[in-house]
Amino acid sequence: MPIDDRDDPFAPPAEPCECWCLHCRRTYTSDQIWFQRVIGDQHGLDGFWICPTPNCEGSGFSFDIFPTDPEHPINAGWVDDDQFDDEAPTGVFDDPDREIEYDPAETKWKDLDAQHADYGEEIEEGDEWKLGISPVDRDLAFSTHPDDDHDSVSQQADYNAPDRRPRELDWSNHLDDSTLRDLDDDIPF
Repeated sequence: MPIDDRDDPFAPPAEPCECWCLHCRRTYTSDQIWFQRVIGDQHGLDGFWICPTPNCEGSGFSFDIFPTDPEHPINAGWVDDDQFDDEAPTGVFDDPDREIEYDPAETKWKDLDAQHADYGEEIEEGDEWKLGISPVDRDLAFSTHPDDDHDSVSQQADYNAPDRRPRELDWSNHLDDSTLRDLDDDIPF
């Protein structure tokens, strides 16, 4: 563990909470997040807080790992503004008690669809909420290539396999900043 967790912005909270990882899309408690120590870093990096899912690349509480509770202090400032759609047809919000649902036959929605017809019918990654798809089901929604399902299955199998991530990383032989700057000059474009 680093010298003082309070100085580490990516350390898990002192009070455990339920978390969700952006990489493996699994849920667990924050007290399962572990510290992968770095030895010999030229900048003094102590290490990384790692997702407990075996072989997952998620790291850092509030970076790749987030609390599932929307009221958790780390989620302060995030806004869910789906109810205030600036592009909604005029008059749709006239009755605040009325639940608004998309009806393609309704004239106002037809007008809105016509305005955005040039965007195409394709839903892009990040727009899964438009289809009512949860982040957990997102990979299935965007599986367009025949190998995508296979990759997802093999990745899930990797998450269920024994963990191959080392508890310590030796960075004493890492390239320093001057070497990296020299490598930038070799880029051919």
